[in-house]
Amino acid sequence: MQVDKVKGELYVAFNASHLPVTITLPDRPAYRWQPLVDTGKPAPFDFLTDDVPEREIAAKQYSHFLDADQYPMLSYSSIILLLSPADDSLFRSTSRAR
Repeated sequence: MQVDKVKGELYVAFNASHLPVTITLPDRPAYRWQPLVDTGKPAPFDFLTDDVPEREIAAKQYSHFLDADQYPMLSYSSIILLLSPADDSLFRSTSRAR
């Protein structure tokens, strides 16, 4: 699937289960999913805008999941992930093999 470089891509997921789950994200070579909203996290880490000082720390906590195109979700939560070019990511991982 071709990525629209003008409009970009968002990934939205809802976990309506009473159990936590780990979801598999669509593979987008040369791009990386970045967490934007995660209702399973406490404030201010539930909405990671540019003005959240601890944004990089919060995002790096999930980098090992995102390296594998996965994301853990708590029960009754929702997420919004933003697709960004890998070289423009909030966090870069040298361990990602594509």
